[in-house]
Amino acid sequence: MKNLLYILLIFINFAAKAQQTYSINGTVSDGKGVTLPGATVFITNSKYIQATNNEGKFSFNNLTPGTYEVVVKLLGFEPDIQSVTIRDRSANLTARLKESVTALKGVNISGGRDIYRERYLALFIKNFLGETVNAQQCKLLNPDALSFHYNKNNDFHLTATADDFLVVENKALGYTLKYLLTAFDLDMQNDVCTIGGSPYFEEMKGTEAQQKKWQINRRVAYLSSDRHFFKAVMNNTAKAEGFSVYQVMDNPIMIQNTPENERWTFYQDSDDPSRRKLVNIRILNIDALFIADNQDFKTLISVARPVNRDKPELGGYFVVYTGEDESALYYNTGGNIDLPVKSIPRKRQISIIHPLSETVMIDRNGEVTPALGFLYAGYWAWLRIADLTPLDYFGEPVSDKK
Repeated sequence: MKNLLYILLIFINFAAKAQQTYSINGTVSDGKGVTLPGATVFITNSKYIQATNNEGKFSFNNLTPGTYEVVVKLLGFEPDIQSVTIRDRSANLTARLKESVTALKGVNISGGRDIYRERYLALFIKNFLGETVNAQQCKLLNPDALSFHYNKNNDFHLTATADDFLVVENKALGYTLKYLLTAFDLDMQNDVCTIGGSPYFEEMKGTEAQQKKWQINRRVAYLSSDRHFFKAVMNNTAKAEGFSVYQVMDNPIMIQNTPENERWTFYQDSDDPSRRKLVNIRILNIDALFIADNQDFKTLISVARPVNRDKPELGGYFVVYTGEDESALYYNTGGNIDLPVKSIPRKRQISIIHPLSETVMIDRNGEVTPALGFLYAGYWAWLRIADLTPLDYFGEPVSDKK
C-alpha cells in the first residue's frame, strides 16, 4: 500500500429537503446578559447567514431534522459555536459571548521578520485549498490574517490561526467562501492534516455562460464528495448511485504465485516476489452496515481501531464510487489506492474511512456525528476546501437548454 495522506475535516454539514421542517431560534448577549444587536450568525457550510436584530435575536427556519452548527461572531468577542441536533421539534439557543483577550492587531512585526512565512503560507494553501483543478482557480484574498507556528524540534507540526474570516474566491465553482478557521495542524512526520472551521458561502455574479460552467463543476464536486455517499446511505440508494463498500480482513493468506491462482486478486509480497498475499476482502451490504435509528438518522457501530500506518487498509472501509473518475492530478500525489478487486471498473474513485468512534451517526443531511467520526484516506482525503459545495446544493443535472 502506498503512503497515504490522511485528512480530518471538521465541520458540520447542512442541507434541506422537502419534509417536516423546524426552526433554530436564539438570543445573543455578552457575559453580563446585555443583548447584542448586529452580531453575525450563520449555519456552517451553508448560505444561511443573518445579523441579530435590535433585541439580539435571530431565527433560522425551514430546517429538516439533523445536526447543525450555529456560529456567532462579533468584533471584540470570541466566536460562539454550538452544535444543535433537531429531531422532532424546534430548538432555542442562548449565546453568551466572551470578550476577546487578543489585543487588537497592529503591525505584525514577528510575522514580518519570519523568513519562513512564505514557505508556511504555501504549505497552508496547498493543504487548505487542495491541489485539485478547482483549487487552481481559488485565491485566498486575505493571507495576512494568518499566523503560523512551526515546531521542528519535537514533532514537525505546522499550525495556523486566523484573527478573522479567511476569504476564498473560488472561480471554479462560483462562490466566495468565508471560513472561520478553528484548527489547522499539519503533521509532516505522519502525513496527517487536521482542518477545522466553519465556512459559509456567497454566490458570485457571472454571465450565463459562467453560471452554466459553475453548475457543471458544482455537480462534479458534489458527486465526488463524502456527503453524497452519506446522503445516499440515508436514502438507501447508495448502490444505485454507484457506491460499493469493501472491508479488508486481518491475516491475509500467503500462497504460491502460480498460473492456477490467477483467478484471485493479491497484494505482491515485497519480501518474496514469488509469493503473493491472498487478501481477504469482502463486499459489504451498505444498507445493513448502518443501523436505522429512525427515518432521519442512522448509526454505524464498529470497533474503533488505531490506524495502522504500515497497513492502512486494515480497520477501515473502502468506499468505491464509479460515477466519476479520479483526477489525473491525484496520481501525482502518490496517495491513490489500488484495491485488488477485479470487478471494480477502471472508472472509479476509491477512499478509505476509518471509524474513530465506536458509534458514528449520520443524518439525512449527510452530517456525521461526532465531527471527528472518521479519518479519511485516499480520494476523499485529497479533496479540500476548494471542492466544497453549500449543503443546500443537491447535485442536480445541468440542463443543456439555452
